[in-house]
Amino acid sequence: MRYVILAIAMVLTGCECDSICKSQRQTQELLSNYNNDDDVVSFLELYNGEGPGSEKFSTFVKWGARHPDRYISIAQNGDVSEATHNRIFYAISDMGLSESYCLIYKSVPDSDHVLKMRKIIVGCK
Repeated sequence: MRYVILAIAMVLTGCECDSICKSQRQTQELLSNYNNDDDVVSFLELYNGEGPGSEKFSTFVKWGARHPDRYISIAQNGDVSEATHNRIFYAISDMGLSESYCLIYKSVPDSDHVLKMRKIIVGCK
C-alpha cells in the first residue's frame, strides 16, 4: 500500500529533470533561438556523456527533418568533425528518419558531404 501511495505522489508532483531531459531542453533552446551555424556546430562538438549526448543528437536530427535548409547548412560546415557526423548518422537511423533525410539529401546539389550521406543513410542510393 505504501508503494502505491508513493507512486501516486510521484505522478502528481512530477519528477525532476535528469541529465537526458536537460540535454533535450538545452538542445531545443539552442535550436529555437538559432542564429548561426557556428553556435550549433560548437554545441554539437561538445561531449556530454553517452545518454545526454544521444539525446542531443536525437533532438537535433528531429529538428533538422523539420528545417532541412538549416540542417544542411550546419552539416556542411567545415568545422563539423567526422565523429560528430557519425553521431548524426546514427541518430538519423536510430530515430527512424532515414527516408526523410534521404529526401533532404536528394534535394540538394552534390558535394562530397552530400554524396557521402547518400551512401551512408539506410536505403538511400
